[in-house]
Formats: sequence, structure tokens, C-alpha cells
Amino acid sequence: MELIVAEFVSFFIVAGILVEHLRSKKASYHLKKDAITSVALSYVFYLLTSIITHLFIRGYLSLEPWIAQFLTMLHILAIPTYILFWMHAIERRLLPPKPARTLGQVQFIALGLVLLISFSDLALRKLFVFSPIGLIVNGRGVLYILFLCALFIFVQMYVLVLRWRRIPGYVRNLFLFSSFFLLLSLVFFQWFKQPYLLGLSSTFMLLLSYLVWQKRELTLDLLTRIPNYTAYLEHLKHVVRTAQETTILMLDIENFRLINDRYGNAHGDVFLQRFATKLETSIPSGPVFRLFGNRFAIILPHQSHNGIVRIVKNIRSIANEGFLIEEMHISCHVNIAIVESPLKTNTVEEIVESLDYTMAEIKERRRLSVIIFNQKLVPLRQRKLDVLSVLRRAVVQESMVKVLYQPIIATKDNRIIAAEALMRIEDDRLGMISPGEFIPAAEMAGLISPLTEIIIRKVSTFLKNHEQQASHLSHISINISADDLHSAEFARRILDIIEQTKVDAGKLSFEVTESMLLSPSDSVHKNWNAFTERGIHFLLDDFGTGYSNLTTLVSKPFDFVKLDRSLVSNATNNYELLSLITGMLKHLGLSMVAEGVETKEQLEVVMREGIQFVQGYYFSKPVSEEQFLRWLSGSMCIIPKA
Repeated sequence: MELIVAEFVSFFIVAGILVEHLRSKKASYHLKKDAITSVALSYVFYLLTSIITHLFIRGYLSLEPWIAQFLTMLHILAIPTYILFWMHAIERRLLPPKPARTLGQVQFIALGLVLLISFSDLALRKLFVFSPIGLIVNGRGVLYILFLCALFIFVQMYVLVLRWRRIPGYVRNLFLFSSFFLLLSLVFFQWFKQPYLLGLSSTFMLLLSYLVWQKRELTLDLLTRIPNYTAYLEHLKHVVRTAQETTILMLDIENFRLINDRYGNAHGDVFLQRFATKLETSIPSGPVFRLFGNRFAIILPHQSHNGIVRIVKNIRSIANEGFLIEEMHISCHVNIAIVESPLKTNTVEEIVESLDYTMAEIKERRRLSVIIFNQKLVPLRQRKLDVLSVLRRAVVQESMVKVLYQPIIATKDNRIIAAEALMRIEDDRLGMISPGEFIPAAEMAGLISPLTEIIIRKVSTFLKNHEQQASHLSHISINISADDLHSAEFARRILDIIEQTKVDAGKLSFEVTESMLLSPSDSVHKNWNAFTERGIHFLLDDFGTGYSNLTTLVSKPFDFVKLDRSLVSNATNNYELLSLITGMLKHLGLSMVAEGVETKEQLEVVMREGIQFVQGYYFSKPVSEEQFLRWLSGSMCIIPKA
């Protein structure tokens, strides 16, 4: 009777697990058949046949002998069926899809043959001996079936040993523990002719497996149902701990924001789901992770160069083909950063930083969409990390931020009429760091706004402290970023700086590029008005680089338009493009500054086109505050180079 009670308890525990599992799957809209469902269903079937059989043995049920024989046969054959489902679920977890599928087919064919032979023996009576009431009392059939169960378990244990280093420790221990208990249960079943240990150990291990599955659910991305960033870091820790040779790919869907803007967020989500699913099925040799947003990662066993080429082509094919979503064909371009481990220090941080650095290099170089990290890039990566460290210190130690001034000259008399304030970062070890190096790093690290605030504070203080010398200046201009122009918080802080320094805001101007204004927003409009109402002017920078249109010029009240240096340095077609643009701007009544004037010939061209103001090395490189102040205190004129 105790056995029946134990089996009833086991039945309700496993049924509860199954119901809760199916409910959670339905709630997450992830209804694909999985291992937990298959194993739990096969075990429920075993428990049902076991309970009915034992109730019959105890006399609580009355059955015809032929029905009892069939039921007893079902009960004994439910054991290898249930064990095979369990072992195959583990093999699917350990092996790539194709080998797992092949092995599963062989095992299920073997089980099918055993089922066919066993049920045939109900008539032949060669393997099983039945009692008059229909119970199996002897025969070699039971021993053969237990041998088949053991074979399934040993195959799974062999696969486990083969893949030992490639799976996390807690999963490895669970698989080994469950296999050992099942083998022990089979021995006890044969020895005592009772399935006590089989039922109890199976229930316990299923419950433990379900808890592990729930833990895994916490590491699945809610949208794509593939492992998330937490699982990615855990897998990297395992790779590092076991010193595996791996090839790690980081995928970034370029300009995914534009897909959301064009097709809507709902369609963008569907695209990410299908992209993740396609990656999983097309690249089965390693797990696929969604790190965040439009960024994915794949961790593979070490690949040869040809292997990497095939995988990259496969990924590009998926991205280029895209997906048809509600009659809309959506495709994308994917950037791929590749790192091969182990690296020099073999740490998770080194791998993550190397991937991030490589992806940043791709975005910076633009021409390359795939870069493999190698040791030649280590000094460059270290330099970028050093620059980033310096930037973080510079935000706190403002003395590290240096302001240089490049004069803007009136062509008619070589007098300084304005200047552009340019930022440099100075470090005792790295020396003077140029904007071309630190600005991309500052933008990636979210430090550009605090650095801009520092230069605005320094320029405002300079203008306030030297009001008399700067009184003849039209303005000093400062570059601001697109994020700053969109930020109401940035606008508030800048206006606070102006209040604190008591500077004449009319002496300040902000340089913005036309590309920053292509997607106007309410926040840009409000911030623009807040600055102009306070007296701050705006200059349109880099005009003539490809975005140029009349709408921007007419809709925004710019005090100056700065012509990009490419217009001044390009003598093709005898400066016809420069002539066309200057003619248009003069017609609109806008003042112009020609940037990048470096030779006497360029100055003559600029003056011939009627451009009144220039900026460039022909008159002066960016100079220190002290040098700029000497000019302001003197004649305000700069004699150009000979």
C-alpha cells in the first residue's frame, strides 16, 4: 500500500510541475515542444500504468487476464520509454542538433523494435511468463528491457563525458547525478522486484530538473527566448575557467532604430524574434545570446579561418534576406566583431572589452563590417582604455581640460573678429590628447556632455575676466553635440553656468551641424529658443558636406555659416561648387566663415568669392589662452604666413 501512496504523491507532484510548466510557456507565448514537457509526460504515463497495475495486484481493481497482461506489459515498457525521453533530452542539450537528431533516431528505432517484440510476445510467450491472473512472473524479457534502459543511460553518460568541459558545472553535476540514480534504481528494481527507488528518485530528479529549468528561464531573453546577457557572462566564465579555445562573435544590427522608426516597434520586435530564431537554427555549433537591444553574441568552438568565413557569410545571408512581416520585407546590415579565446590574461573582462573595442573600431572605420581582434590591436585597445580613464578623471579634475582658441579673421584687414574654442585633454603620462581621439571615446562613455559643460564654463570665465580685451570680439563659438541639443537638462545646466559666471551671453555662440537638425523635435526647438532668448548665437558648422538644403538655412536664424574645409581645399572644376554655395548664401543674406584656409591661394579664392571671414592655419593654429589674450590686448591683427 505504501508503494501506491508514494506513486500517487509522485503523480500529483509531476502533474503539478507539468501544468505549471505548460502554463508558464503559454504565458510567454513560447509553445514549442521542449524537454521538460516530453520527460514529464512520459513519466506521468509510467506512473499511471504503475498505479493501475499495483491497484490490481492489491485487489482494488478487477481485470480480465488478457487486459491485465496488456496493462502489465505497458507498465514494464513505460520504463525504457520514460528513460529514453529523459536521456535524449540531455543529449539534445549536450550535442549539436544534427548529431543529437541522428542519435535520437537510432535510439527510438531500437525502442520501437523492443516494443514490437514485447507486444508480439503476448501471443508467442518466449520472453515473458505470465501468472493465471495476467502478471509477469518470470522470463528473460524484463532483464532485456532493463539492459536496454541501462544502455540508454550509458550512451548519455558517454556523451556527457565527451562534452564535459563545454557545459556549466551545475548542469554537468545534475546530469551525472540523475544518470547515477537511474542506474541504481534499475539495479534495485531487478534485485527487489519493486520500483520504490525508481519512482522516488525519478520524482526527486524531475523536481530538481524543473528548478534548474526555472533558473534557466531567468537567463532567457523575454522577447526572443534565447539566452540573455546574464547567461552570456556565465558562459564566458565557464569558457575562461576551463581555458577553452573558442571563437566569439558579437553581432550588431546597424541602425536598428531606423527599422523601428519606419516599420514600428511591434514589427521591429518580430524582426528580432525571427532573426534570433534563424541564427539558432543556422549556426547550431554554439549558443546564441541576445545581449541587449540589437546586439547578439555567438560562442563557438574554435573555428579555422575558412570556418569563420562560412559563418560570416551565413549571418550576412540571414540579414540580407530578411523576413516578410505582414507583407513588409525587412532586412538589415550586421556588423560582426570576432574574438578568439583564450586571450593574454584569459579573463571575462578582457574578452568583453576586446569585443566592445573591436565593435567600436568597426563603427569608427565604417568601411569594414567584420574585424577579427588580434594581438596587434592590443596596444590600440589599451590606448583607448587609457584615454577613457583620463576622460573620467578630467570630468572631475577640470584642470586637465585645456581650451585652445583659433581666431576667425576678417579678410579685409586681418583683424580678429571672433574665435572658436577647441578642447584638448592633457595628461601627465599620455600628454596632450586631440579631439579626434577623445571625442569618440567620450561619446561612447556618455562623457561628452560634462566635458562640453566644462569648456563652456572655462570660456564664460575667460570672457568675464577679460571683458575689456574681448569687447571687440563678435563671439567665441563652442561645438555642442546632437544629444546636448536634444537635452532639456543640458540646456538648464548651461543657463545656470551663464548665471553663475555672469558672462555676457551675447559673446557666446554654439556651433551645430546640419545633420543634427535633420530630425527636428520639440526638445530641440525649446532648447534653441531658451538659448537664443538668453542671447546665445548659433553657427551652422561644416556646411557643404552633403546634407545642405535651403530649409535648414531659412528655418533657423544662424548668425554665421561656416563653409566646410573640403569646399576650400578642393580646386576641382575651378572651385565651381564653392561659387555656387557662396552665391546662394549671399542671396540669403548670411555671413560666411571659410574653414581650413591654409595657403595664400586658398585665401585669394575665398576673397574672390566675397567671403568676409576665414579660419585656418594660414593665419593661426589653435593657440593657448595666454597667446590669444596677447593678440586681443595688442593690435587684434594677425600677419599671415609668407
